[in-house]
Amino acid sequence: MNLRSQKAGLWCTWIFSALTAVGWLGIAHFYQPAPADLGLDATKLWFSDTHRWDTLIGCSLFYIAAGFLTPGSIQFGLMLAKIEGRWPLWSLTTAVCGVFISLIVFFNACAWLVAAYRPETGADVIQSWSDWAWFAFLLGWIYLSIEMLATAVVELQDHREQPMVPRWFSWFTVAGGVAIVTAAGPAFFKSGPFAYHGLLAFYMPVLVWGIYLNGTAWFMYRELEREALGGALGVQAGSSSGSPAVRYSHMRS
Repeated sequence: MNLRSQKAGLWCTWIFSALTAVGWLGIAHFYQPAPADLGLDATKLWFSDTHRWDTLIGCSLFYIAAGFLTPGSIQFGLMLAKIEGRWPLWSLTTAVCGVFISLIVFFNACAWLVAAYRPETGADVIQSWSDWAWFAFLLGWIYLSIEMLATAVVELQDHREQPMVPRWFSWFTVAGGVAIVTAAGPAFFKSGPFAYHGLLAFYMPVLVWGIYLNGTAWFMYRELEREALGGALGVQAGSSSGSPAVRYSHMRS
């Protein structure tokens, strides 16, 4: 196995997170976004004047970040497939949902760029683009939820003495995958915790997403380190006794 390539795949997840934090949350000022109930004129002012260049620069970094999420998601699926074995349905589900989310992020970033692109655009058009971006982003919780639950289903099948991902983190992944249903709120609320700028619809799901992505990548990276060590020990043993390299003893054929 090419462990360097696999590690690079996991690093892509961290690059995505870093660009998202710096670009979208930081520069574009989405750590405190324009509220859903801000009103037409105030929303236009937010995108076309107050935070216009912030949005253009920050969301440009955000759509670039989306590209890195694709190999990161595929590597998640490959790592899980080592546990799940042949016909890895849930491992593939994890990878495919991650790719879908990458596309969602890309198109959302483009929509926010459109909202800030022409200052002369009418307030109703700017707010419509912003609303569309928020709905597409947060209502995509269903793909993230399925990804997280599929990930946990496979992780909990790992019964080795030292599993790839600790069971406590897998159960956090299950809980998080269920909890982010609150991101469905923006379709029904313009103010309060379930609006698209609210605590339960926006901040909590994004926090859960970040912990899941970066925590899972960290534990998988450590697993690759153990594989590298096991492979080195196997090569040393093989040079003297012809024994094969260490592999997962629990993998299904």
